[in-house]
Amino acid sequence: MSSELDLHRLPAEPASQVRGRLSNWGMLRTFHHIADQGSLTGAARVLAISQPSVSAALQRLEDVLGHQLIERGKRRFALTAHGQILFAETRRMFRAVQRAEERLRVEGSSLTGQLRVQTVTGNGSDLFDEALRLMHQRHPTIAFDIDVASSHRIVRNVAEQIVPFGVCLMMRPAPGLTCKLILRSEYGIYCGQEHPLYGREDISLSDLRDEGYIGFACSSEGDAPEPVITLRNSYGLGHNLRGTSPNFAEVVRMLVAGLGISILPVHTVRTRIRDDQLWRFPLDEMHLSADLYLVSNPKAQHSAVELAFLEVVDEVLLAAKDTIITV
Repeated sequence: MSSELDLHRLPAEPASQVRGRLSNWGMLRTFHHIADQGSLTGAARVLAISQPSVSAALQRLEDVLGHQLIERGKRRFALTAHGQILFAETRRMFRAVQRAEERLRVEGSSLTGQLRVQTVTGNGSDLFDEALRLMHQRHPTIAFDIDVASSHRIVRNVAEQIVPFGVCLMMRPAPGLTCKLILRSEYGIYCGQEHPLYGREDISLSDLRDEGYIGFACSSEGDAPEPVITLRNSYGLGHNLRGTSPNFAEVVRMLVAGLGISILPVHTVRTRIRDDQLWRFPLDEMHLSADLYLVSNPKAQHSAVELAFLEVVDEVLLAAKDTIITV
């Protein structure tokens, strides 16, 4: 038996009555914010209504659909399988509303609205920077929303059309997505000035196996960038975890403080960190790299703002087609 929630198959009722009940956008909107916020209280705050009103709207929607959408208790709040299916649909509905609003704001050649991009922390692509610069230069009223996430989550969010664009690390392009190469990046192992191995040139990978390790928080979720996974699996690094953060700057802060070693993109370190703050171990036997891609979903119905950004990206990549940065 299929577990999919079919919004068109409800208990037999007159067609006009069913349409009227399903067209209650308020109930769907309330459910969307409950699922998005992860609580009735959070949804009430976003919607600026009382929590009992939120709870009542959820109950009415569950009665209409004939399915429990959320498991709720004193210490548990989780979407049921049907709730997850409906949340995926309401996300698409909200995206459609946003696109419609942005298109209505278009006046002549001037675009207004918001451009949302998710990126890995420490994104060192000059081509991405140039695309943002040109986009702002041509459409100065557009607002930018740049969020940080792991590569794994970015690919999933673009595939599910939660976000229109992502910048992430991959060993190869993701199937089903449009992946545009914007940087080939080399990785190295680093420590800070306060670390006892700072400045040492006689270090091998085996010497670093038991050193305290500073990792990105996504590593603990299995979402680490591929170079980190390769080193960890091949050489047994990272088991002695001394600190984590999802933010590149905070990982560097812990390195500078001498808490341990870490694996970082060479180009980002070179352009953002003073030469004397970090030491890259000269490991001749190690050569790790990963490609940074800008990804989008070819099945998505992009807004006018998003289409304009795609045009800018293509223009930047065409100008740099023979000089894709390798660092």
